[in-house]
Amino acid sequence: MSGGSFNELPAHARSAWSDLRDRVRSVLGDDLVAMWAYGGTTSLGDPAHKGDLDTYSIVRGRPDDATVRRIDEIHAATAAAHEIDWDAWYVAVDAAGRPDPPSHAWRDGSRDTSWAINRAHWLAGRYVKLHGLEPAEIVLAPTWDELLAELDRELEHVERHVVEGDTDPYEATYAFLNGSRILHALETRNVALSKAAAGAWALEHLPERWHAALQAANRAYTGRATAADEEMLAAEMAPFVAFVREHLARTDERPEDAMPRWSGS
Repeated sequence: MSGGSFNELPAHARSAWSDLRDRVRSVLGDDLVAMWAYGGTTSLGDPAHKGDLDTYSIVRGRPDDATVRRIDEIHAATAAAHEIDWDAWYVAVDAAGRPDPPSHAWRDGSRDTSWAINRAHWLAGRYVKLHGLEPAEIVLAPTWDELLAELDRELEHVERHVVEGDTDPYEATYAFLNGSRILHALETRNVALSKAAAGAWALEHLPERWHAALQAANRAYTGRATAADEEMLAAEMAPFVAFVREHLARTDERPEDAMPRWSGS
């Protein structure tokens, strides 16, 4: 399935992505195999919200150190120029064609623990091509077992925040909306849903017990949260995460009392 239209993206995102693409291409040339925009900003039907610009680039292989420094400088310069934040990955094309989570092309120790979920989004058309090949020309379709394992890790990441007592409004909002997306995936086997759409789905399908907090999360996601919303999200975060865990069994054999892991660890 082809992706979305570049021209329909918000103007600030088009400008930032165009600038990044052109500068990276000037450095990598033909070694830049593909570059895709994805994430909430490319969800054209979603309400406006603040978030990083998610970008995935496929490269021939690991660049030399001088090239890496130039690319890192490009990211810093374009982020400052456009007043945005990048959430950017670079992966070698050989690794991108395999099912196992790939390592970053030059950040040793960084591994894409959302690889199956990312592939599902891209192959469902939830991306915008900025350069080069389409995702379907490179990546494999994920299996349901791969997706379940990554949904488990996403929930575990949120559980770690709960264990450590982190009720920051951003993290609490993520817990509600991504938790809703996990529940939607378990019911439909479809993970290719934006957080905003997942919040709307949850209001229609989850018990009324969670509706007030879900409405608060939806307001927080679009920058309209009140102090009362933030208090509610903090108070309801742990119970909601526990509710999601009741529906999603662990996919590994860790002891029940093991500390939840952060994503990427």
